[in-house]
Amino acid sequence: MPVRVNSRISDSSNEWLDKKSEEMALTKSALINLAIENYIKEKEVVQNLPKIVSELERQGVNLNDRG
Repeated sequence: MPVRVNSRISDSSNEWLDKKSEEMALTKSALINLAIENYIKEKEVVQNLPKIVSELERQGVNLNDRG
């Protein structure tokens, strides 16, 4: 269930949100929510990257091969 969060942002961030929300046909709230969800996913990938690399190496994938 969505919850209300009140916060303050800079004028330039608000202008960017206005422009992007119009371009994407999303509300500013929806755009902010998407940005937060993407940030969380990115952090999880970065956090799990060592495990992913280890598993790939265990399966014989050579990550140092640039050829």
